[in-house]
Amino acid sequence: MKASAMKISSKENLSFHGDIDEGSTLTSPERTVIVVDSESNLKEITHKLAEFGLKVISHTEGTRAESVVVALVNPEYDPQLEICKSLSKKCKVLLTTNDRNFEFKIKAVNMGAKGLLNLPVNAVEVLSNLEDARKSDMPDARVLIIDDDELTASVYALALEECGLRVAIIDDPLRAQATIEDFRPDLVIMDIDMPQANGIDVAQAIRLDPAYMSLPIMFLSSIYQKDIQELAREIGGDDFIKKPVDVNYLVKMVRMRAVRAVELRQLMVQDGLTGLLNHVAFKERLTGELNRSKRTLATFSVALLDLDHFKSINDTYGHQVGDTVIQTFATLLKNSFRNIDIIARYGGEEFAVILLDATPEQSEKTVNRIRSAFEHIEFSAAGCKFHVTFSCGLAGSVTNPSEEALLSAADVALYQAKANGRNCVRIQRPVG
Repeated sequence: MKASAMKISSKENLSFHGDIDEGSTLTSPERTVIVVDSESNLKEITHKLAEFGLKVISHTEGTRAESVVVALVNPEYDPQLEICKSLSKKCKVLLTTNDRNFEFKIKAVNMGAKGLLNLPVNAVEVLSNLEDARKSDMPDARVLIIDDDELTASVYALALEECGLRVAIIDDPLRAQATIEDFRPDLVIMDIDMPQANGIDVAQAIRLDPAYMSLPIMFLSSIYQKDIQELAREIGGDDFIKKPVDVNYLVKMVRMRAVRAVELRQLMVQDGLTGLLNHVAFKERLTGELNRSKRTLATFSVALLDLDHFKSINDTYGHQVGDTVIQTFATLLKNSFRNIDIIARYGGEEFAVILLDATPEQSEKTVNRIRSAFEHIEFSAAGCKFHVTFSCGLAGSVTNPSEEALLSAADVALYQAKANGRNCVRIQRPVG
């Protein structure tokens, strides 16, 4: 049964994150990968993926494909790709082969394959495909409806949720700024005719913040006046739809705008090498979480993580190997923290994480688990095998109420971790 749209009244505070018990750790769900391959390759793949918390099973074990997101099929052990075809009806199938013959690719597509992975299998590539497979055709787009007519807004919301969009509703436009900071919508549907404030004025107020200059806004109005439409477009309105609204048309327009907005946002905020948030986007999110924390009294922690002796890796093995290390670490972070946590490549070999609704002590347990997993990952280059570690500094929002204080405290803790021999986690505690 579908959950109803998130309703936010004028007196409520927003919270989208589950509480974490004081002694709990933050864990990611178990994931399973089916493998069709030789016993020796199965063993090697199992070892590689286990380092990232993935469970690997052989196709012969008879596990239901419905419970699996990705299958790795070696065509040498499925020459006619019949197993590939069968599995493709239940999950994403990747063929593990170095064969790039075009006729083979055509056959692979016809038999349901969704990708080709080179041998030997790279764990980061598998995890990237696993992440893509778990996404729906509709990006994780969020739509905020601002309309004083709650019944009509609910009808819109249900229709939009049916096509996979996340929707929040507020009936008081004066709550727009706080809601946008908390919900972070990709598109706003704004009624123009509201008693508390005119929708045009609300949109202009939103646009005063540089962070929301490009936030798409669709206006709804029961009054059809050309001058109002022109004004709405002058201030950056993306569409003007007359009430009563054809719901099917609204869904079509919102889907189109939302997909475009998400794709544009990802291009603007993502680090090119890792797919994580970039430095600027991270600081914007940190500012938003600090504002939310002040309103809701919710706590969170910031972790700064830095790869140890990374320069020597580049100097010894080259920058391409260094990039592989960074991508592997980023992949481990994405698959180890919760979906609500905010992960970024802060710069070079340094990463930053906002752990929502978590104290530094809770966060320390999680980061230590990741630290232990990362130091056991084996890299190879130029005939040599090596391991990499990282150090981490943690700080909490309770004792560091500003962005500068929070980042400075985490940086001091990171320095302490480096000075303490590296490959460890330190919490910056208030003096006295």
